[in-house]
Amino acid sequence: MQTKSDYFVASFISFAIHATLILYLTDFFYFEKKIRPVLSKPVNVELLFKNETQKKSIPIKNNQKEVAEPAKVKVENKIELTPVFNQTEINNLIKEDQLVQEKSENILISEFSNLIIQSIQSAWIKPQNIQDGLVCDLRMTINKNGRVIRVDLIKSSGNIRFDNSAIKAISRVETFSFFNKIPFNLYQANFKNIVITFNPL
Repeated sequence: MQTKSDYFVASFISFAIHATLILYLTDFFYFEKKIRPVLSKPVNVELLFKNETQKKSIPIKNNQKEVAEPAKVKVENKIELTPVFNQTEINNLIKEDQLVQEKSENILISEFSNLIIQSIQSAWIKPQNIQDGLVCDLRMTINKNGRVIRVDLIKSSGNIRFDNSAIKAISRVETFSFFNKIPFNLYQANFKNIVITFNPL
């Protein structure tokens, strides 16, 4: 009788062990199994985001007036071009620029006029036995290359020998070599037709 009882107990223990192993191998005791598929699925938040955006775009009514939500006003995307200078400052800058340009033009006119005078004076030969302090006015027509095309006496000194010596001095120069350095607008305005007061003494 004792043997049958021992056999029954051993059989029960063996059955319990085998059943436990089979249940373990089939993941019967793995409790996270039911939770894992839920966690592995993607969460769609798109609808929540759209609803939130629409909710923010609805104006909120205050006691007195409607106030829009800050999300509706896109100030950060707005670009405003603010002028650095106002109109008065721009006009002043233009005037200053014109004054600088006029000053530089006046300097150039003075420099080229001095070169013309020096060229004529260096070519002038003083006639013998003439008095000092004689002055005559001459008009020269010069082309862009600096060649003297025409010379006219417009005011005599009263001494024909002196007047002729001045005209001959310009004829000796014949061409002013520096005219290619004169800007065309300055040439047209100031050096195409020149009236000079000839007073070399």
